[in-house]
Amino acid sequence: MLETYYISHRFFTENEIQYFKTKFGYFINEIDYTTSMGEIDFSKKDEKQFLFKNGYPKILARFFAN
Repeated sequence: MLETYYISHRFFTENEIQYFKTKFGYFINEIDYTTSMGEIDFSKKDEKQFLFKNGYPKILARFFAN
């Protein structure tokens, strides 16, 4: 069954949240994604780095690919 998740602030420091807002123009917790695999663990370095580089989680990359 697919579930919709919003990215939680709990994985990020206040500085990271503000940096993301400044860089991309929206807050981290405004991003939602649908998956049957559960919530993304943004304590994982590769997940967090991808998010801060691109402005969206890896699970959504297929929608933004060039």
